[in-house]
Amino acid sequence: MTRSRVRATRTSILLSVSLLLAACGGGGDTKSADTTATTTAGTTETTAATEPSAAGAISDKQDVVKATVRIVASGSFRDISEGQQAADWSGSGFIISSDGLVVTNQHVVEGAGSLEVYVDGQESPVNAKILGVSECNDLAVIDLEGDGYSFVNWYDGDSSPGVDVWTAGFPLGDPEFTLARGSITKAKANGETDWASIDYSLEHDARQEPGNSGGPLVDEKGQVVGVNYSGGDVGGTGVEHFYSIPTSLAKPIVEVLETGKDYDSVGINGRAFFDSESGIAGLWVSGVRAGSPASNLNIKPGDIVTDLAGRQIITQADLDRDGYATKKGYCDVLRTQGTDKAISIRVLRFDTNEILSGELNNTARPLELEASIANEATGDSDTASSDLGGYTGIVDDSGSLYVDVPTAWSDVDTSGLPAGDQTLPGVLASPSLEAFFSGYSVPGIVVALAPDGSTATIDETIDSILPSDCTRGDRTDYQTDYLSGKFEVLSNCGGTAVAAVAGAFIDAASGRLVVILSAALQDSDFAAVDQALFSLYIDV
Repeated sequence: MTRSRVRATRTSILLSVSLLLAACGGGGDTKSADTTATTTAGTTETTAATEPSAAGAISDKQDVVKATVRIVASGSFRDISEGQQAADWSGSGFIISSDGLVVTNQHVVEGAGSLEVYVDGQESPVNAKILGVSECNDLAVIDLEGDGYSFVNWYDGDSSPGVDVWTAGFPLGDPEFTLARGSITKAKANGETDWASIDYSLEHDARQEPGNSGGPLVDEKGQVVGVNYSGGDVGGTGVEHFYSIPTSLAKPIVEVLETGKDYDSVGINGRAFFDSESGIAGLWVSGVRAGSPASNLNIKPGDIVTDLAGRQIITQADLDRDGYATKKGYCDVLRTQGTDKAISIRVLRFDTNEILSGELNNTARPLELEASIANEATGDSDTASSDLGGYTGIVDDSGSLYVDVPTAWSDVDTSGLPAGDQTLPGVLASPSLEAFFSGYSVPGIVVALAPDGSTATIDETIDSILPSDCTRGDRTDYQTDYLSGKFEVLSNCGGTAVAAVAGAFIDAASGRLVVILSAALQDSDFAAVDQALFSLYIDV
């Protein structure tokens, strides 16, 4: 299977990343399902309202208002198109203990510089402190000042389709509490989104809107069946679906967060994205929590995480049925590696188009600029980020080799390179391949795999592809977490001012040897070699 890689170019980024802070779990404009009825606190539906109970455990859905809170957050985040933004947003939450522990969604509180929590019966907001968050499970626990609060209990009954449930919270930031009636329609629905990765979710038709995020989904007795999570028209069918994190998944995680520890988190507030037009994919970092592993590594808002532990975090497997990216790949790595261990990470720094790599939780591997052939060839660090007008991902005819080439180099050959009685997987690209091979009037690049099982060394391989009519340069080592090898920058090719790059590299994932030969008429052409190596993916 081929996988597209992040392109190191700004002009090719054609993304529309809606702000999670604005949506707060509700999805877009929503329409109520036929089975949904919305009521304000204190009104009657099919069950008469009970008298307000004293502080303690809630035992009826009509009293859930006493343990449901409205959370107003203020903070800043980095938007992919608008830059740094200051904003206020709101969500919901629910109290689970008399001393004021509150469960909500991570996306409700992450990035907040301050929180104001409104509790039923109190005119002024209550201050709260974030105890722990889970990026991948979209859960957080905050601690309210004071004690003596009413609280809800966790539900431990049947969650099969047909069970009556009510969505509780403060949709659209309205200070008036609402309950929306419905029933569970699916016990184990898909839980993957671009901001979290839940093993499965409860699908139901109890109406949720923006602002309901983090609030409780309760049963007749006011017990928490799930944590409101997401919703909307999935698949463009015109029918809305609503999703909650089931208690069976949420409760064990909440018990960890209560202790002040994070869970499946490294301090990045971000969303996964995949842009099919430009091919850009990764985790957009909108904010970084101070003191977190990500902060300690100097990851910044505006960075794009492309790889973790040697794994590209957005692949075709991480897209949903409509082609939208999910956070599954990113979270799979965190859950496998553990967030307190050293994890290699690779980011595209959006502001400078630099490709950086380092290790989370390892001070010996700070985030540094990856090896750059363009920088070495020109002596100018800006050349590595030069924009050639965008890149296009190309797959060779055998399906073994994926590589990015400048979109302007539109004369492309994917049939491979003949080598004796076999054809080597390869991609050739130039504004004109005929001119590229007949002289030095146009730039171009050749990327190919060496024969499987080849015993030639890296130096021997480079020697075999060196143009004979260029002035030799120094041979330079090249090392990243993904590739190791050598390259040589040649000059005065064919008696002209044209330069060339010849290199051979071992791909760490496949163990295969890949060769590159490129001609550069101007400094920015060297950036195409860096992008080719950055995007390289071998599937053999």
